[in-house]
Amino acid sequence: VLRPNVLTRVSEYVPEIVAYIEKIIERGLAYESNGSVYFDVGGFDKRKNHHYAKLVPEAYGDASSLQEGEGDLSNGDDKLTEKRSPTDFALWKSSKAGEPWWNSPWGKGRPGWHIECSVMASVICGESLDIHTGGVDLKFPHHDNELAQAEAYFDNSHWV
Repeated sequence: VLRPNVLTRVSEYVPEIVAYIEKIIERGLAYESNGSVYFDVGGFDKRKNHHYAKLVPEAYGDASSLQEGEGDLSNGDDKLTEKRSPTDFALWKSSKAGEPWWNSPWGKGRPGWHIECSVMASVICGESLDIHTGGVDLKFPHHDNELAQAEAYFDNSHWV
């Protein structure tokens, strides 16, 4: 087994994560709500050369898959009122008492699950990847969300 070339920790990339989210907001594909920031899936889907759920299109809008992929970051009655659409997913979540947090333009919070991976891969590898792998259980929504937010950030239609 080869040793990795790079070891990453999300906590070391928070400034880059915040900047990445800010750019997605500037492009009109994310919005702030109650100190959290959500990716606008519907807005992304309406853009030329973009479509959501490239890897698993049949899962688009599947509530159980979305809930499994977001956990309590974006689900639950209190979270659904923050989002414009149930398909929107968290880029940044406001922190609750006792949770880890970092300062951001939206207040104290933490990165969403999917943004962490897109940002670290982009910082290390650049604006496109030749190969991106992971377990089949990550295909939707995790990898589809990574693709969408990276394509929104780089304004391209092919991140991987």
